[in-house]
Amino acid sequence: MYKGILQRVEMNNKIEKIVLGTAQFGLDYGINNESGKIPQEEVFTILNKAVELGIDTLDTAYSYGDSESVIGDFIGTYDKKLKIISKLPECKENEVNEIFNFSLNRLNVTKLYGYLVHNFENYKKNPQIWDVLEKLKIEKKVEKIGFSFYYPSELEFLFNNNIKLDIIQIPYNIFDRRFEPYFEEIKSREIELYIRSLFLQGLVFKSTDDLPSIFNPIKNKIKELQSLSRRSKVSVVSLCVNFVINNNLIDKVVIGIDSVEHFDEIIKSVSCSSLDENTVISLKNFKINEEKIIIPVNWNKYIKVKTS
Repeated sequence: MYKGILQRVEMNNKIEKIVLGTAQFGLDYGINNESGKIPQEEVFTILNKAVELGIDTLDTAYSYGDSESVIGDFIGTYDKKLKIISKLPECKENEVNEIFNFSLNRLNVTKLYGYLVHNFENYKKNPQIWDVLEKLKIEKKVEKIGFSFYYPSELEFLFNNNIKLDIIQIPYNIFDRRFEPYFEEIKSREIELYIRSLFLQGLVFKSTDDLPSIFNPIKNKIKELQSLSRRSKVSVVSLCVNFVINNNLIDKVVIGIDSVEHFDEIIKSVSCSSLDENTVISLKNFKINEEKIIIPVNWNKYIKVKTS
């Protein structure tokens, strides 16, 4: 009886760590996405299911096509209370307020839970952008402000310049572990840590026979992952999700959804009991350091893929 209760508590805790990534709500996005942008009716089905399960946070961006508008239509239709995190695109200081307000209007909300700088290099050219975000926070138009990062050096730059961050989003998965050494300091600074790119935009699900030659360094790793899945009788989805979601230093995990079936599979994977010690040790050995492979925005230098 008590074991069953503990399992339900563990399941609920993991569900509460999920944030729905919504790029596919507004874009044809991801290397493994064969169905394109999700139809609005299907988006509404996914969101209603998510709310019923206790998932209350969505991750979107100004640059995700009409994702913000689709979310706004859902909120207007069903009057659901959701925490929304959006991202500021490349712009100048005097454009921030207009873009922010445009996002609010599209999302059909009066304030955001989080607002992230989406382009770090743009911030370095226009550091006054951060002043505007701090003013939006003071005005209570947004609760938490921060950055979406690609490289640890970006985080180090802000730490060294004493920028007070409330929330950050980083790529992290069984292959890409570049930010791992910073987790303890992120926690000590009381920054909310959000993880994205659990599946490397679906690369982990691709047949290695179908991958272009630039992915040669990771092909054997993908085969090993699939072999581990068969041996442990745990799906690749469950291995990838639970490796990240079971980490107590991680606050939230952003998972992109491309269909109702995919959403159901994610929820099923979360219900998987914690991975055993040997499986976790095996997964830690999948780490690779080649940034042209583990950072999807770099793929466009070599092949044409749907990334953002």
